[in-house]
Amino acid sequence: MLEVGVIQKAHGLKGALTVYSHTRPAIGIAGYSFWWLGSTPESARRYPVTRCWQHGKRILAELQDIHDIQAAEKLGGLKIWVPTGDVDVDEDEYLWEDLIGCRVLLQDGSLLGEVTALEEYGAQDILSVRTAEDAARAGEWMLPFIEQVILDVDLDAGCITVALPEGMDACFTPRF
Repeated sequence: MLEVGVIQKAHGLKGALTVYSHTRPAIGIAGYSFWWLGSTPESARRYPVTRCWQHGKRILAELQDIHDIQAAEKLGGLKIWVPTGDVDVDEDEYLWEDLIGCRVLLQDGSLLGEVTALEEYGAQDILSVRTAEDAARAGEWMLPFIEQVILDVDLDAGCITVALPEGMDACFTPRF
């Protein structure tokens, strides 16, 4: 299961929900006919989505059998899950979950570190890479996920090859 959003709170008196979407674009969450709601995939319960739409900057949704504010309020804070197999990924796209834990190598094959997280900062996504504890320069790299930096992603090998253009030292935070 893949987490695609979070129920934030009830919206109105008839059971609509305000949703925070992790999909891109945010309204992409509307493309799933069923959501599994729960704090973990194992505890999630399946709900048919009857309507999902963008309302200003928010995403709103209505789920089958949720018809009033009391029922909607009980769902606040629950994560929205969908089966990973239901997620369409183009050839040049990656699920963030698949990148976490990958080894990051420089062009010469030397190990830079391991992906610990991805962050969204508007202009581009940022790959957080933690160096090994015994590295000559231990710390964390914040690498932009752009073609000039990310040269190759091999999910089968669990490996990402990167280039560090001049000036990339500003993206490194040392650990003391």
